Formats: sequence, structure tokens, C-alpha cells
Amino acid sequence: MFNSRFAEKDAQVLGISCDHVNAHRAWCTAMGGLPYPELSDWHPKGKVSQAYSLWNEERGASTRAVLVVDKAGVIRFRQTYAPGTLPEPAEILKVVEGLG
Repeated sequence: MFNSRFAEKDAQVLGISCDHVNAHRAWCTAMGGLPYPELSDWHPKGKVSQAYSLWNEERGASTRAVLVVDKAGVIRFRQTYAPGTLPEPAEILKVVEGLG
């Protein structure tokens, strides 16, 4: 439902984690498919997470977060989430709508 609303705003939703591509594929299949691309930050492990200051050295994995990046590459929204907590799509959509 929300993915089409993001598309209406010329926004692209992407998922990313430090898991291998095969793990992403298995997870997406188990979820019944996802309506957005899932990216792997596998090698070099966590490089993207580190670039966005989301790397958790103690866990050796990234922190769960949502970032909204505008077309100029500027982060307009950043929210981290505890494991098991899901982002609120309506909140993120409001940020996207405010961009343009």
C-alpha cells in the first residue's frame, strides 16, 4: 500500500543489511516477497553502514534504521530502531512529501 504512495512522490524504497545476497533472497522468499529491492552490505562488510554511522562494532552488524536521502544526496530523515521494532511508513511518507 505505502510503496505505491512513495512511487507517486518519485521516491525509491530500498532495504539494506550486512547479510549475504543469498540470505536476503531466502528472507524475502520467506516473507512472501518484498515490494522493494533488498541490498547487501556484505563486502566489504558494513562499509555502507559505516558511511552512514550505523555500524555497531560490538554486534558486528548495522543498526536498524530508516534514512530518507534527497536527490542531492542529503539525509533529510534518520531514525534508528530497536530490534523487533518496525518503522512507521506513514511517518516516513510525511517526510518524503515534505521534500517536494
